[in-house]
Amino acid sequence: MATFGSTTFDPTLSVLQSLGAAARRMDLLAAGVSRRRLAAAVAEGRVVLAGHGVYYALPGADPMAIHLATHQGVKACFSVAAARGLWCIRDPETPHIAVAHGRSVPGCVVHRHKGPLGLLDVLRQCIRCGTEVEALAVVESAVVLKETSISTLRAAFTGLGGAAGRRILDMLDPQSMSIIETVARYHLRRAGYSVHSQVAVRGMGHLDLMVEGILGIELDGEAYHNNAKAFEEDLRRGNVLVIRGIPTLRITGAMVLFHPEVMLGWVRAALETYRSAQG
Repeated sequence: MATFGSTTFDPTLSVLQSLGAAARRMDLLAAGVSRRRLAAAVAEGRVVLAGHGVYYALPGADPMAIHLATHQGVKACFSVAAARGLWCIRDPETPHIAVAHGRSVPGCVVHRHKGPLGLLDVLRQCIRCGTEVEALAVVESAVVLKETSISTLRAAFTGLGGAAGRRILDMLDPQSMSIIETVARYHLRRAGYSVHSQVAVRGMGHLDLMVEGILGIELDGEAYHNNAKAFEEDLRRGNVLVIRGIPTLRITGAMVLFHPEVMLGWVRAALETYRSAQG
């Protein structure tokens, strides 16, 4: 029997998967599934009725997929961004969905939207719905990961309705290496500091951030610093920074994302200490 996630090809299953594992009968028919084939899939247990006789789902489908189908919705905004691997500071606690009817849906944040939901639609929703730094992280990652381009975004964010998008683009750095670099850079610049990313240091490589042309910042993401080889490389980089006379703070990704005020306090204190020592 073909089930959710099965590799066995069946047109009905394929269409259902493309629609999010659950869908209304009218949407399946509109996508080319015949009534006869749909009835056969139900009779053979390859598709199940999900409610009211007009909603269908793959066996084992996520209950949220069925919930969305019964309310004629699809995932949207930060929920789609996270699913696509774009940079989200945190997964939304409440699912964000798009519906054409615009009515409230229990347990969801609703965005009114008609037609297919493309990447630009998702980015616009994130800009409208999230904080400035949350929107920057998502939009910047779309460019860094080559999901879109700055020129495409500039063309999309025109007119009065695109003002918020243009503000995000003005902060964007397509050379960013990670969400923690993007978020750290944002908070430091908001605090009034001059910040440069990926600064070349002879014999060391690239320093994540340089503040005021004085203070280096190395950002430690757990995924990149949790084995012996990475630990040895961190020691080497740190030693080269000492040799080059670059005072450097090491700051964890969790602090940058969730406690930026602590990072800013350390930066302020470090700069004061350095400047005092210089007379």
